[in-house]
Amino acid sequence: MARRGFPGNSLDETLRQLTAATGRMLNIERVSLWGLTAEHASLECIDLYELSRDRHSIGITLHAARYPDYFRALERGEPIVADDAMKHPTTQAFTEDYLLMNGISALIGSPIHVNGELQGVLCVEQVGPHSAWTSVQRLFAHSVASLVSLALVQHQLHLIEEELRDANSLRQALFAGARDAILISDARTGHILDANPQAERLFGRQLQQLLGVLQSELHAAGDGLDIRQLLTLAKADAGEAVHSDVVKLDGTVIPVEIVGQEVQLEKGRKVVQGVFRPRSVDAGGD
Repeated sequence: MARRGFPGNSLDETLRQLTAATGRMLNIERVSLWGLTAEHASLECIDLYELSRDRHSIGITLHAARYPDYFRALERGEPIVADDAMKHPTTQAFTEDYLLMNGISALIGSPIHVNGELQGVLCVEQVGPHSAWTSVQRLFAHSVASLVSLALVQHQLHLIEEELRDANSLRQALFAGARDAILISDARTGHILDANPQAERLFGRQLQQLLGVLQSELHAAGDGLDIRQLLTLAKADAGEAVHSDVVKLDGTVIPVEIVGQEVQLEKGRKVVQGVFRPRSVDAGGD
């Protein structure tokens, strides 16, 4: 499972697979996953697998105020290995309301960390007579806890990817749906990198005819406003629109007002967003 990851599975399904596989491979009656709540006030059972019943369940809550020694042990980050759970100093407090109720004689608690932070614990619990845990069983429990951490990291990455896709979709929708023509140009060279549909209509060119063109080449002769001039004028006028004339592919000259804004991308690259709006010569004045 570590090699192939968890493609196509929801996080809940992945965790159920892990608890069930652990119970079967170790022949252990109870395997459970617990998640820490806010401020580490309690542990909530995310999944409990019972081998004899082949059953999953959830819903148990353990409060830190009632079991402080156990929670402090988890915070230290070391596995809790209790050969006799009713006598072990970190688990004996569970005797009356958890161990005896479920017939648990021994347990291993392996902390689960994500990005260096404690997120919960994997519990392997033996029901009935039990001898000391073997090194193989302890190592196996630790390995499964690591797989849970991997599943949580992959889930986080999946959520981040979805958020990025949503953000990009929103950006594209706003870009394409804007009322004004927008050109995105390289701040260093002035070459056009992207244009929205309104820009295609304003300049009478398809997107492929705009990409790579110097923005200054779209302006009328003698009015070859380049990127640096646009940014300089925009900054000098505190964001006021710059007046210019642009030329459509068919030679039509269109008076416009332009607002330019420099945007810094990752790795220091900068682009310029130019917003072009047709203007009335009479209203705008020249």
